[in-house]
Amino acid sequence: MSEEEKAKIYEDYYLRVRNYILSKINNFEEAQDLCSDVFVKVYDKLDTFDKNKSSISTWIFTITKNTLIDYYRSNHVELELNDNIQYEVDEDDEDDDICTPDNLDKLAEALKMLSDKERFVIVSYYYSGKTLKEISVNMGISYAYVKILHKKALFELKKCINL
Repeated sequence: MSEEEKAKIYEDYYLRVRNYILSKINNFEEAQDLCSDVFVKVYDKLDTFDKNKSSISTWIFTITKNTLIDYYRSNHVELELNDNIQYEVDEDDEDDDICTPDNLDKLAEALKMLSDKERFVIVSYYYSGKTLKEISVNMGISYAYVKILHKKALFELKKCINL
C-alpha cells in the first residue's frame, strides 16, 4: 500500500476513531494517545487486511475496540463514587431494593468488596444511568455476561449489607 493510501486511511478515520475512544474514556490526551496506538497497529498489520472478510472501517474499529480493552485491562480502570448518587428504579427488577438512601453508606463500603468488573457494572448502571446493553458495549463483553455480572453483584451487595 502506498504512502498516499495510508494517509487517506488516516484522514478518513482519525477523527471517527479518536471520538469513539474519547466517548469511552473521557480523557482527551489519553484518547489521542490511544488513537495513535490504533493507527500504528493499523499500519503494522495493513498487509494482513483482507477486504473479502470485512470493510476497512470494520477492521479499523475492531483494532480500536481491542486497543480499548487492552487499555482497560492494563490501567485497571476504577470509578470514583460521587456523594450525590441518584438512580431510577426499574419497576420490573426486584433486586433494586438494595439501592435506597438508607443503605448508601453500607453500599459504598460493600462496593469495595466487588470485583472490578462487577463494580464497573453497578456504578455504570446506577450512577451513570447506562443500560446493561450500553455497558456491554463499553466493556467489550456480551450483554448476557453483563446481566450475569449485574445479578451477581447485586447478590453480593445484599449479602454485604444484610438485606
